[in-house]
Amino acid sequence: MGWNDHIDDSELSNLPAEAFATLEPPFDVDDDWLRTADPDDQRTAMREWFLARYCDPAEETPYNGREGGYLYIHGGPFDPADELPDRFAGVVDTDVIDEVVGELHGIHGDAWAPIRRDDFYDEEFGVEVDLSVEPLRRLVQRLAQSEQVLTLDGAENAKELTRKLVYSSVITALESFLWETMVYWVDHDQEVVQNIVTKLPVFREQTITLGNIYEKQKNLKNDIKAYLQNIVWHRWDVVAPLLKYGLDIKAPSFRPFESALNKRHDIVHRSGHTKEGFPVEVTVEEIHTLSAAVSTFAHEIERLTMARSDF
Repeated sequence: MGWNDHIDDSELSNLPAEAFATLEPPFDVDDDWLRTADPDDQRTAMREWFLARYCDPAEETPYNGREGGYLYIHGGPFDPADELPDRFAGVVDTDVIDEVVGELHGIHGDAWAPIRRDDFYDEEFGVEVDLSVEPLRRLVQRLAQSEQVLTLDGAENAKELTRKLVYSSVITALESFLWETMVYWVDHDQEVVQNIVTKLPVFREQTITLGNIYEKQKNLKNDIKAYLQNIVWHRWDVVAPLLKYGLDIKAPSFRPFESALNKRHDIVHRSGHTKEGFPVEVTVEEIHTLSAAVSTFAHEIERLTMARSDF
């Protein structure tokens, strides 16, 4: 298993950009943001911090029936009741920490194993893209399907909820497009791999021992794809350097999506309410506008990437 902060199975995508202390996995939370965050966000951040580092022993730890338990060959066991207060005491109220400890105890008890860090690319949670046109084709299809949902009839409160879900799905479609685009070029263009490794700071500044250099080179694409798998694709400050250094293009501005991203955060993570508790309103016109902006952005990325390649 790899880092437990995949977009598909965590709540990291629901946290604002200022929640992240680093661009690299595993997820670490910014303490200044955490101190003033609402309790729901605090619980999410602490839970995801823990799950990015520890897992069910059954996933990483051999079991010895004769000895009557798991053999924690990679360290541990680790108890959330020890790890969370050690990391977050003085930043988050004790009562909130205890709530998360209780949640984690309810999942796997008080004995967790560390997640191994040497090979964290998980193909099960990856994406496969065979054609350069596929990311854009998928995006167009996803946006069309979202628009079709708006034609469904029903009670007004159900239609209101539908508009919020569709609005959120438009941002998700953009994230998927960006991820799939990068995966395609990493798999099919060695120059992109070289650009990422030599220009993107997270790779350029890594140090490796001479004895590991051939193994590292052999697994280079998987290391890059693991990084792509674990980042949050609406972190524009992370995505922009990938496009700039990896694909050698100047991407359009992400600024038009900032307010939409904030609204999506309220829809997904605050059950459709603002931080102040007011209901989030989403109109059909807003959805059409956002969908059009995403489509325009994606078509421009497609044009720029195709222009720089021989494919």
